[in-house]
Amino acid sequence: MGYKHKKEDIIAIGSELIRKKGYHNVGINEILKACAIPKGSFYNFFDSKEDFIEQSLQEYGKNSLSLIQSFLKDNTISPLQRLKNLYTHLINQNHKDGCDAGCLINNLSVELGGTHRELAQIIDSQVQGNVIEIAACIKEGQNMGEITNAFSAIYIAEYIQAGIYGAFSRMKAQKDRTYLDKWFAMTFQFISG
Repeated sequence: MGYKHKKEDIIAIGSELIRKKGYHNVGINEILKACAIPKGSFYNFFDSKEDFIEQSLQEYGKNSLSLIQSFLKDNTISPLQRLKNLYTHLINQNHKDGCDAGCLINNLSVELGGTHRELAQIIDSQVQGNVIEIAACIKEGQNMGEITNAFSAIYIAEYIQAGIYGAFSRMKAQKDRTYLDKWFAMTFQFISG
């Protein structure tokens, strides 16, 4: 019996290639080879490379939101500590990955955000979904007095996300987690109540 190609597997393998190497550095043939599938199988699931990216962003965004929620919805831990745990996990995961991949959403935002409006809108939607979850946790921390009230929860969440994305870019350039660690220490000192 032959292997049945699964769309989810193609998205997982292909989006990981693009996360590590970039949209313009990965062609459909490389995705096909990594997935060990014929070209026709790819086009059974996706109309084009752009369609593949759209679906990959949707899946990655869904998984990112689920990860964020798994950390931030744990009410047995204080809101500030939940945020610290989330970003510690993200930093450690990127360190484990060799400090060269970062976040698919951030990478594609930098690479395609200015030239592919439809993809930029999907990226922005994914980022906003994450920011809303983070802001809810921040608001909880503000209500408890452990996170500053100098700015709104949504402003702080946007600041944190913009900061981690910038830190991911520096991490990739340096191939080192040092800037992520600096970002973490400064950010959590700044936002503490």
